[in-house]
Amino acid sequence: YDCLHLVTVYLGKRDFVDHLDHVDPVDGVILVDPEYLKDRKVFVTLTCAFRYGREDLDVLGLSFRKDLYISTFQAFPPVPEERKPNSRLQERLLKKLGQHAHPFYFTIPQNLPCSVTLQPGPEDTGKACGVDFEIRAFCAKSIEEKIHKR
Repeated sequence: YDCLHLVTVYLGKRDFVDHLDHVDPVDGVILVDPEYLKDRKVFVTLTCAFRYGREDLDVLGLSFRKDLYISTFQAFPPVPEERKPNSRLQERLLKKLGQHAHPFYFTIPQNLPCSVTLQPGPEDTGKACGVDFEIRAFCAKSIEEKIHKR
């Protein structure tokens, strides 16, 4: 299997604005290889993390990253009561990508910090310090199942 093409997340943009009274919703489409999916479900995880040290110092069980928020939800099969109408972006992607593409939608809580990156020094390597958001999709039989990082 070519791991890079088993589960693919499509987003219309990379920046989601905090308008103080609400944050732009995140809508996208997940394309899943049906042979990889089999009888499993597709989940999406949103993580907001604070990195306060270099990755290369993450040794001996010390991590210089603190997850501030983690939320995982089922994207496929869709949960009927959480279903939203598809956006124009989703409609276009679903039409283009075909029957193995599935829409997802979620909102980012208002109480989370905004993304910020501290400018690294000239000799710094790896991820910069700051707050960032990450979206990951994975296939599993249940939300509690341990996933393999690929």
